[in-house]
Amino acid sequence: MKPNKIFNLIAFILILCYSCRKNELELNKGHAPLEVTVSDESIVLDKNNPQSTALSVDWTTGSNQGTNAAIEYTLQIDRKGNNFSDGISLDMGRNSYQKTYKNEELNDLLMSEFGVAANTEIILECRVIAKVAAEVPDEVSPVQTISITTHLPITKTLYLLGDATPKGWDANNATEMTAVTNTPKAFSWTGRLNAGKFKFITTLGEFAPSYNKGQSNSSLYYRSSFDDPYDEQFEITEGGNYKIAVNLITMAIAIERTAGPEYERLWFVGDPTGWTFKEMTVNPLDPFKFHYNDTLSAGGEIKIGTVQGDFDAVFFRPTVNNTAEGSNLDVDKWAGNPDFKWNITGGTYKITLDIREMKIDILPFTPYSAVYMVGDATSIGWDVANAIPMQVNSGNPNEFTWTGTLKPGELKFSMDKQSDWNGAWFTASQANMAPSGTPQQMIYSERGSGLDYKWRIAENGTYSITLDQLKETVTITKQ
Repeated sequence: MKPNKIFNLIAFILILCYSCRKNELELNKGHAPLEVTVSDESIVLDKNNPQSTALSVDWTTGSNQGTNAAIEYTLQIDRKGNNFSDGISLDMGRNSYQKTYKNEELNDLLMSEFGVAANTEIILECRVIAKVAAEVPDEVSPVQTISITTHLPITKTLYLLGDATPKGWDANNATEMTAVTNTPKAFSWTGRLNAGKFKFITTLGEFAPSYNKGQSNSSLYYRSSFDDPYDEQFEITEGGNYKIAVNLITMAIAIERTAGPEYERLWFVGDPTGWTFKEMTVNPLDPFKFHYNDTLSAGGEIKIGTVQGDFDAVFFRPTVNNTAEGSNLDVDKWAGNPDFKWNITGGTYKITLDIREMKIDILPFTPYSAVYMVGDATSIGWDVANAIPMQVNSGNPNEFTWTGTLKPGELKFSMDKQSDWNGAWFTASQANMAPSGTPQQMIYSERGSGLDYKWRIAENGTYSITLDQLKETVTITKQ
């Protein structure tokens, strides 16, 4: 063996030996006794500052009696006079000389581990035990006494409840709010509210405690139990999209009408459906647009509902009764009479309702005779002239299928293989969309006018693809 290799081997062995020993050896800790101190001997926990430090327990190194051996520390906390027979015992490891508790953390600990009620004082004792990694007796610090007063906890969860909310008055299924990052006890929610009332509950299935309307629409009131007769609620006078932000420390609330659509779900209903409510599809690029594409052979009267199954609710309607199919038709909405409806001839239609512009297109649909695949995930790449044809379903001219090999890359679908790329396309609803193996909404771009989003194939393999040009969905599944 060459000398330099021998030297390297010896150095490695020495380092290995040192590494095996360094966890057992420390510097001489001297002979000073082990002591423990606390940051404050009398503490009232502060619910308004849950993330601030309430208590710091510090201790000295103690002595390893000149052995150079490592020392492991255990922190014990128990009720005064209990002689540490119960309580908590924390393994703090080596080279650790402090344990801190935040206000909420310590409050939760006292209530869960020691059974202390809210707004109650408890006297605790704490001590530290030092165990030396050698034949040296354990060292136990003198006991330090602490008085701590708890507070009523502020909930970590919050839910919307009421007939203005998406889940109504079902406390078991109330709408959860989102905790705001870096703002203790703040929660927010954005979504559709109906005309009606609401309040907040802290626990699913429990109507109390609750946070109710305070002295104004910008303040909260904490109702601790049913014994409190005050049960005022916030009221929404007009349905629409709202953002709600609350802070349970300052007891403030902000209710803001947002620019989102008034309705997140709509239902197509009429003679072609046997007056059964059929949910429309929200345009993935514009939440103000709703689609219903189907074969409506029966024709007849149609309208668009805002509440599933409810004929007394608001409906979107034509401004003139019995308006026929067409494009850019005027729309209005109201409940009850006069019960205006569109009246269409039987056929296959693509229907688009724009509730921002209050316009509707009710357009007969003629399917394309062919659909083609193109993209660098395919064997032909971006050569649109040689795009790969899909197989039409003999029983359904709207459905096309294909099975074959794809590789990592992009993919979209052409309806006409137009060489200038300004033809008709089905594209993804977002950039680099990953196939899910389930039906995904496509975007129809006529004459190359839309956003050029594509699907992103991540792995080589055999894939099956099913495309429905009427429903405007595609399913891409890896075998």
